[in-house]
Amino acid sequence: MATDLDPRRVGDDLASPPASRRRAIPWDWIAVAALLALIPIVHDVKTMLTAPYWLDEAWVALSVRFPLGDLPVTTSSTPIGWSLLLRLVPDQDYLRVVPLFFHALAIGAAYALGRLVYPPGRRTGIVAGLVCGAAVLLFPAQQVRHDLKQYSADAFVAVGLLALTAWTERGWSRERLGILAAAIGVGMFVSHTTAILAPCVLGGLFLATAVRRQWARLVEVTVAGFAAALAAAAVYLTFSARGRSGAMQDFWAAYFPRLGELPGYLEQRGEALTRIFGAPVLLVLCLFVVGVVTFVRWGRPATATAVLLLPLAMITLGVSKIYPLLDWRTSHFVFVTAAAVAGVGLGGLAHLAAAIAQRVYRRLPTTIATATICAVLVGAFAVHNSQWYRFDGDEAELERTPIAMTDVREQTRYVNAHRAKNDVVVLSFAATYGFAFYSTRDHVGLVAPYGNTVGWWVDIPADSGVVVIPGLDEKAVRGGLGRALTLAGERGGARVWLIRSFVVGEEVGSWQSVLADYRVEQMTNGVEPVVVVSEN
Repeated sequence: MATDLDPRRVGDDLASPPASRRRAIPWDWIAVAALLALIPIVHDVKTMLTAPYWLDEAWVALSVRFPLGDLPVTTSSTPIGWSLLLRLVPDQDYLRVVPLFFHALAIGAAYALGRLVYPPGRRTGIVAGLVCGAAVLLFPAQQVRHDLKQYSADAFVAVGLLALTAWTERGWSRERLGILAAAIGVGMFVSHTTAILAPCVLGGLFLATAVRRQWARLVEVTVAGFAAALAAAAVYLTFSARGRSGAMQDFWAAYFPRLGELPGYLEQRGEALTRIFGAPVLLVLCLFVVGVVTFVRWGRPATATAVLLLPLAMITLGVSKIYPLLDWRTSHFVFVTAAAVAGVGLGGLAHLAAAIAQRVYRRLPTTIATATICAVLVGAFAVHNSQWYRFDGDEAELERTPIAMTDVREQTRYVNAHRAKNDVVVLSFAATYGFAFYSTRDHVGLVAPYGNTVGWWVDIPADSGVVVIPGLDEKAVRGGLGRALTLAGERGGARVWLIRSFVVGEEVGSWQSVLADYRVEQMTNGVEPVVVVSEN
């Protein structure tokens, strides 16, 4: 006999009436629209769209300027589909509309994930969807990931594939399974991490089907898995594999722990991540576990298994030195997924509490009680993290991101507006991609292969009067600046303009030491001022 706590019965008092009685209200669309309407309230959209591109964004933006035939090279570690989408943006100063678009899609996918936990016709599912979507919307980590990179697409694809898994479980059919497999193939074009999620979701379906001994379905899952694997492998080998290099491996070396180092490493990363999680990591993990239990309780064991396989896959890849473990950027999709599943857990706890309360107060509507509990808890989370919202990248007490620390755009435009034909421009190593993107006076070419993490470099003709500092140490800086001053002398006493960007760490000392031997005249203000350098 079903009890008041039976998931098959709880919330029946507010089940939607038959469609034949009245015209159905599109509550799901209204709920998603409400979540999306909050984006410009929660996020500083203006700064996100209009801020200058910093180093890691500049080469992605510059790839748009090269011919389409160079795309397999210039896309580098960025998925080729992402690079193609950037080319569809009419104004290249607003390329971050693409990550904003995927950020919105991730919120919609999170709503779908929460909604699909519950059977059709239950308004409790709408509440769950709102909680799950709000968890992704209000997640502080989303505030720092506005980069012109695929991280927002990674998050959308991850949450979207989990939602498709829940959708397939809720109403099994070959068509739904085929759509899930096709989504994996398409996802590979915009997110390399699709290759991490695919084994998790398909493995979840395989294990759940095998445990239930549904042999016919097991064959269908196996066939779909092989098809998805072939599609993913084809995309990876054709376009993505070239982005993997020794230089890239060395760059992420600190995020490849050994097996014996894993406990201490996870503890250290957990402490570092607390700030962008907006709550203690242990609390998020507890809600994550409750989310898994909620999936199982409402008949979504494959989705629950997929969620559990994800951290196992990440740890395995990190220890194997294949994929960085718990880096702020490359693991962003894991963090957003954790937030979405924690939202499911929060909704599940609230629903259970409401069901228990209904046993005492028989006339208490379960859905209204669930919504009230969720509103209080989500509201408390939002208030606790209110300082994060509308984050412009420059909050000393929170975080200072490169988007607020660099401005190669204004430097380049100022120099181009004021330099004479024979003047010399000196570029720091990190300013080169940005200068090449923002300069309208200088022709640039492509140098590939190149031994940096990106795998390609820009060629600026020697007769253009542009000198690039090839390194970060004092020797490289002194040598490059000396060449520029010599060239200026050969050009009849031309001025030497200096553009630097993203000067951090030991490079700061290198520049200070070298410039102390010259006369330096500051021409602009701002975070990265333009200076003119001359002999004393």
